[in-house]
Amino acid sequence: MKKRRGSTLFEILLVMAILVVVSALAFPSLRSMSSAYKLNAGVDSVRAAWAEARERAINENRPYRFAVERNGSAFRVAPDDPAYWDGGNGPENDPNGRGLILEKSLPGDVRFTVNGEGDVPDGPISDSLAEKPVTGGDWVPAVTFKPDGTAAEDVKITFYVRGAKLTSLQLRGLTGNVTVKREQ
Repeated sequence: MKKRRGSTLFEILLVMAILVVVSALAFPSLRSMSSAYKLNAGVDSVRAAWAEARERAINENRPYRFAVERNGSAFRVAPDDPAYWDGGNGPENDPNGRGLILEKSLPGDVRFTVNGEGDVPDGPISDSLAEKPVTGGDWVPAVTFKPDGTAAEDVKITFYVRGAKLTSLQLRGLTGNVTVKREQ
């Protein structure tokens, strides 16, 4: 009796069919994990921007503003001085030194609202600051960090992405404490 060294065409097709079925079953759960990772990355980037703005306000002894793009996914941190928010990059000879200007976008398809104001688009979104820059008048102030480490007000930013639970980032103005809350 001879040893069989290969597989039949039927066996190969059967294995391929099983792989296709398993892949089709796994795809939705992998897609929802991707949405959750994007949402978490957006929350972390805003949280880091708040920490940077607060630290700069304390160290430079001047207020720093955190602003967002209306109904969008971009945010900006810069000194709370009109020269930094009128579309320019601040005064050339600022007596306090050159202030930090930080502009970032959330990961693709992630959007946010501030204190529940604004509409969140339902469709896919892929704009970044490089593709669609935000002009000076389109920034909506969300919170201002004072030189003593406090914020001018409490703020709540809610993050949205299709396939993931809503997540809110809340800043307590008096203490600068930040909490993350996931909707059930």
